Amino acid sequence: MRQHKDRFEDIGARVLLVGMGSTEEAEEFRKRFDLPFSIVCDPDRKLYKQFTLQRMKPWDLLSPALALRGISAMAQGHLMGIPSGDVRQLPGVFVIDKAGMIRYSHYARDAADHPEPDEILEVLAGGDAD
Repeated sequence: MRQHKDRFEDIGARVLLVGMGSTEEAEEFRKRFDLPFSIVCDPDRKLYKQFTLQRMKPWDLLSPALALRGISAMAQGHLMGIPSGDVRQLPGVFVIDKAGMIRYSHYARDAADHPEPDEILEVLAGGDAD
């Protein structure tokens, strides 16, 4: 996402990240990965619950497919830090317009399931939403 920061700004979008860590952990994470976006701290996972984001089953953590995706991500230079909060909590991506309507949602199937930035940018530019 950070590589596309200017494209998001050109469209007038604001990227906001939500994490389960403390404000100190969020700031350390933002600096470590050179993130140009604001981070909202949600250690009680209230937003995760509000957006009905799922949690992995305990056995999903042992999935060979997830391990392969993690290795692939690391090979591409996407290094992971020590997890904070609920390691079974799945992420999601939402595009919310100025009226508060959700125009796009992506509910991750596993921890490595993220939409491509171009898909999100298309929605922001007025393309079709899922």
